Amino acid sequence: MKNELPNLQNNRLIRSFGRIKSRKLSDHKNSLLTDFLPQFDPLALSLQRDSGKKNILEIGFGFGDFLFEKASKNPDVNFFGFEPHLNGVVNLLAKMETAPLRNLQISTQDVRPSLEKFPEKFFDEIFILFPDPWPKAKHFKRRLITKEFLDNVLSPKLKSGGKLIIATDHHSYKIWILAQSAKSEKFSWSAESKKDWQIFPADWVETKYQKKAQREGRVSVIFKFDHHE
Repeated sequence: MKNELPNLQNNRLIRSFGRIKSRKLSDHKNSLLTDFLPQFDPLALSLQRDSGKKNILEIGFGFGDFLFEKASKNPDVNFFGFEPHLNGVVNLLAKMETAPLRNLQISTQDVRPSLEKFPEKFFDEIFILFPDPWPKAKHFKRRLITKEFLDNVLSPKLKSGGKLIIATDHHSYKIWILAQSAKSEKFSWSAESKKDWQIFPADWVETKYQKKAQREGRVSVIFKFDHHE
């Protein structure tokens, strides 16, 4: 039986992200979307199935700081990114226009239906960094991280032994993420001590949202989950 996508309402996905565009785009930025972006189709690269190369996905890459830096420093790894917010996408495209990367493919599409088109057990790691916390209780249904999303959408596309890394600065969402992962049949939290979620890796790239959280006094945490069959 085919897995169903989570957060379905009247056969439509409940939107898990905020604004598509926050500021008017210049003519050049619009041209990046219409003329430059089509060169970086994530699905086209996924179908090549490059043997021996790791495949890493970032869901909701924001302004692309983390994704671009990681792809730049790891040319032998394939990176994939999905982000519906157009201002963030053009920010990353501008960097790629100046410093082209052959190992980075990005899309403005909702990652949930897009992942259905990827091969099974394709990704080695999946990052979800500072997703929209939807803090009001009436909006909790819009939160991306749910047991169904973990087990039905991410798990089939992640290799056995692969890693899911989630970072957030929102207290309520921290508890939510751990509660949903505890229900999961496919992911387990690998933390052994406080430093496992309080201390970020030495090679970590701080995102725009993480820096904003620091300025505003919010503590960011990183949760690392092991994937198993």
